[in-house]
Amino acid sequence: MLDGIRFEETGKPAVIVATSSFVRLATSIKRSMNLEDLPLVAVSHPLGDQKVAAAKAQTVAEEIVNALID
Repeated sequence: MLDGIRFEETGKPAVIVATSSFVRLATSIKRSMNLEDLPLVAVSHPLGDQKVAAAKAQTVAEEIVNALID
């Protein structure tokens, strides 16, 4: 979350990726820092082991790219 905020503050495109259990927290942090336009992509919680996490990343990869180029 903090890396995305720092990128956004320096004008670099960023997307926050959070598991479904942390979407509300990430949204609250974005609002409190006046970063409502910072894109947020959710993946199912928990991430799991490396293989499961990689599969979950594949399911949201296009959404992340689209958020960066919009």
